[in-house]
Amino acid sequence: MFKKLAGNTLIFAIGNSTTLLISFFMVPIYTHILSTSAFGLSDLINTTVNMLLPVISLNIFTAVFRWALDEENNKKEIFSNGSVLTIIGIIISLIAGIIIYFIRIQYWWIIGYYLGILLLLNHFQNFARGIGFVRIYAMSGVVISTINVISNIILMIIYDFGLNGYLMSLIISNFCGVMFLFFSGKYWRFWDKNLVSKNGIKEMLVYSLPMIPNNFTWWMTNDVGRLIILAFVGPSGNGLFAIANKLPSLLSTGFTLFQNAWQISAVETSKHRDVSKIYSITFNLTLNLLLLGSGVIVSVLKIFMYYYVSSSFFEAWKFVPILLLTSVFSNVSAFLGTTYLVEKKTKGLFTTTIWGTVINLGLSFVMIPLLGVQGAGISGALGFLTVSILRLRQTTKWINIRIKWGTTLSMIIGYICLSSIVYLNDNLVFFKIIIIMSMIMIFSIYLNSVKKNSTIS
Repeated sequence: MFKKLAGNTLIFAIGNSTTLLISFFMVPIYTHILSTSAFGLSDLINTTVNMLLPVISLNIFTAVFRWALDEENNKKEIFSNGSVLTIIGIIISLIAGIIIYFIRIQYWWIIGYYLGILLLLNHFQNFARGIGFVRIYAMSGVVISTINVISNIILMIIYDFGLNGYLMSLIISNFCGVMFLFFSGKYWRFWDKNLVSKNGIKEMLVYSLPMIPNNFTWWMTNDVGRLIILAFVGPSGNGLFAIANKLPSLLSTGFTLFQNAWQISAVETSKHRDVSKIYSITFNLTLNLLLLGSGVIVSVLKIFMYYYVSSSFFEAWKFVPILLLTSVFSNVSAFLGTTYLVEKKTKGLFTTTIWGTVINLGLSFVMIPLLGVQGAGISGALGFLTVSILRLRQTTKWINIRIKWGTTLSMIIGYICLSSIVYLNDNLVFFKIIIIMSMIMIFSIYLNSVKKNSTIS
């Protein structure tokens, strides 16, 4: 099982490493061309689209992925049913985009068009993952990122379109990703209007609809801070917050490569006699690797930011350590959320996420006016920590995950020490090296114990 999980993760990593590197190294260009306010606005537009995506799509692409994983299901029926709802969502999005364009609300016209493209992209990508087209899925990310870079160079650097060029590049690159998936996967083979079924659509919606409030509250837990920052700090604060999130996003993207593979393997794992043991090992490896990765990032934070962004964005380094913790807790929550998807108990996702939202929202209104951008990071971290704890307790109905507290607490203490050094005296390089080496040694010891004691293939 672990060999297959590692193999799928490697495929996603090979395909998406290019995506990760390209998008990451485009940030210096963005920060030199766009002001902090313009970058903050672009981030807010992306956030809004991500909020609307599950609502307009009725989250059908999650059901498409889950249904496609079951070998006994008719793949043509799944694709056709999902396509009908996706097309309806695209029509709604395009009409909204046209209305916004004629109202002439600057920059926000992109939402309708961008949302329409993302609806189709998510449908195609999730179907590809579900039926085993993992290489095509992974390569679609490479296509999107490559085209995005080319578009940015042409529209932002050569023609100097600024923020408009950045937004237009999003539409162009994601549309190319849709075309790549359609032709590479030969998706026309899976469309059959005669297989469109009201009962089939209803069954999939019973699974996907409860996830809409979960996704919305998840968005509020993850991104609502941006809106409160905009209200109390302004667009420039939002721009600094967006840049500060780039390094945590790097960590999250690495986790997503694994998560895409894990969601496929988790269905098979649920039928395994050692399911709790498999989940426990995978959970502990994931959590501690995230903490180790966060430690490495924070240890080189200030010197990296000095060369990575323009001087007007350098201040963003102050918010990265707490945002890295937010990313760790968010990824842990997502890992545990896979259990609900496998068991098709999607209603439970909402009940846990809503508590995280309440805590994050309440704290944000108190802490952002007091601490500025830093308050958003602290609120988000506590919100996702709450979700992680609740999901860990709730999923014991199906899975008994045992945490290796000795290893985990040691990694957390190491991260806290590194963060403290960065804030108090970043010149203590020797101590940072000692702490990082200690964290690597602790992780290696746990990894070796897993190899010795695990008999699962």
